[in-house]
Amino acid sequence: MNFAVIGHPIRHSLSPVMHHANFKALGRNDEYSALDIDPKHFHHIKEVIAQKNIDGFNVTIPFKVDIMAYCDEIDIAAKMIGAVNTVHIKNGNWIGYNTDGLGYLSSIDHILNENMNILILGAGGASRAISYTMMQNHRVTVANRTLKRIETWPFKVNGVTYDKLNDLSVYDLVINTTPVGMTGFDEMSLIRCHDLKKSCVVSDIIYTPEKTAFLKEAESNNLKIINGLGMFVMQGAKSFELWTGLKADSLAMSEAVQTTLKGRNKC
Repeated sequence: MNFAVIGHPIRHSLSPVMHHANFKALGRNDEYSALDIDPKHFHHIKEVIAQKNIDGFNVTIPFKVDIMAYCDEIDIAAKMIGAVNTVHIKNGNWIGYNTDGLGYLSSIDHILNENMNILILGAGGASRAISYTMMQNHRVTVANRTLKRIETWPFKVNGVTYDKLNDLSVYDLVINTTPVGMTGFDEMSLIRCHDLKKSCVVSDIIYTPEKTAFLKEAESNNLKIINGLGMFVMQGAKSFELWTGLKADSLAMSEAVQTTLKGRNKC
């Protein structure tokens, strides 16, 4: 079978490395390529995919919303999230899904308890996917600079501006979905990790660098931290399972990504 990821730019995508590691672990001869699609020519996406005999593909920046117009069916979760990152081509029909939220959930299931109190920082696409998924079984608060974007979401979630965040000690899990704390972003963390309770877990959806400034601050306050590598791997694993109906080897996928990142860091 042939799979791909589409985006622009796409040259540094680790998806091919990750998926080929999974194919090898499962003894499959599938192919997975990275397709850089010029946004000016995106309206030809159906022809491009057909010419390459693609059976399913992932979608990354900047096409997660645009691709929805080309899908014949869209999963209810993807509709609520407002973005598609996985397309399964079945009998010629394009079925759109979003595995970001489920990928994140799977990556942290080892620390989850029932009905946790969760704070999500930021209100972009990743926040929307994670919020929708997590609120099915937990209490979710989304913090952002303004409430304007949150109020446009098709599902209701407790929104608050950063200046109205009062008692941080009530949260069991804090998830940063903003670029604040990444290399190149010199802003201070959006919240004071010192104000979180000692049992709180602090998570960032970024996996490169391995520890953002936000995670380093949390770690300096003796809090458990989780970066975004697991989310990246598990969203890919979920995609493979949608395409094939088979369980992915997420361990092999994770090891391949980590090995590649270590190699890049040495350059």
